[in-house]
Amino acid sequence: MKYMTIYSTSDKNEVSVLKSVFGDENIDFKILEHKRTELESSNALPEQRFQVAEKDKIRAKELLEQTGFLRVGHPHLHPPRRVAGRKWIFFFLAALVLVLVAMLIVWFMNPPS
Repeated sequence: MKYMTIYSTSDKNEVSVLKSVFGDENIDFKILEHKRTELESSNALPEQRFQVAEKDKIRAKELLEQTGFLRVGHPHLHPPRRVAGRKWIFFFLAALVLVLVAMLIVWFMNPPS
């Protein structure tokens, strides 16, 4: 039977999730581990390639899209969240500092009675 590589990763969590997803859907797959060379770091996890049978290729790609593994860019890199009130908080704190400085100037500039 002919197998095709559809996904590769060195993240052990992704490997675990994909094993579970493909196993639940009865997709015929195998995992090939990339052999390290002496130049590659021994601390790094080896890249593992998911190969599926040619008959299950379309279903496997659909599952990868549904689970978010085939997004453009890094599969689990979430866009940075924007805090809507961040600039208003900065503005409020700056105004508060100015008011405090003005109060201290007025307090120390008044001659003692």
